[in-house]
Amino acid sequence: MLKLNSSKLIIFLLVALSSCTIRKHPFNFNKDIDKAFLQSVIGGSKSILATEKNATRARVYKAGFLQGWMEQNHFVDWAVLSKQRKNEFTSYNRGGKSEYDVYLILFDAKSGNKNSFLFFTVQRPWLETDVATGFSPFYYGILDSRASGPYLLTDETFKITAKCTTYTPTKRKSDKIYFLLDKQYGSNFTSDSLRIEKVVLTQENQLSGNKALVISVDDVLGDKVSLIMRYEDTIILKP
Repeated sequence: MLKLNSSKLIIFLLVALSSCTIRKHPFNFNKDIDKAFLQSVIGGSKSILATEKNATRARVYKAGFLQGWMEQNHFVDWAVLSKQRKNEFTSYNRGGKSEYDVYLILFDAKSGNKNSFLFFTVQRPWLETDVATGFSPFYYGILDSRASGPYLLTDETFKITAKCTTYTPTKRKSDKIYFLLDKQYGSNFTSDSLRIEKVVLTQENQLSGNKALVISVDDVLGDKVSLIMRYEDTIILKP
């Protein structure tokens, strides 16, 4: 199993935001990632697994991370922590560098269909809630469950192009990534919170050829509070 420090794990989960960084840009989730955008994601998807095109609502979950100064092994350096652990930052500099808002959106499918999801991260300057400086790739797939527990299966990734406050999905491609959920949290639309426990990469990797690579959030971050995504709101897509 691969072990990374907390900053590297967050960068992995955000998938190198610096590679798709945009200029400081006005951004408000409730206004800019709206009903029209979510419907364009579903309608334009080429995913085989996430085929539900007529979702009537979307439940929004959110987790937050802070980047600030932290003392580690007798040194003070930048670190990324869950906002639930922010008291672990040092008092050397009470300001911060960046914040990361992690969004998980669950689409309510018709009876008998798989529920689909959208997972992405917004990077913004410290305490500037209506500004974005970067977006991770967007992951789209299905929410499913087996005897081993609930999981999110990504079938498609894409980026977005930003023009003023309009965001358009682009560069869609097939991409299999599993996000395994903690069993003690729910996996349906009535859950108040969801938590990613492990990430499984099925692509080729430098460490193990074609074997799946498993990254444990618990092992890397050393706690069970990071990547707990709390229910925020429900967006009505169709009356």
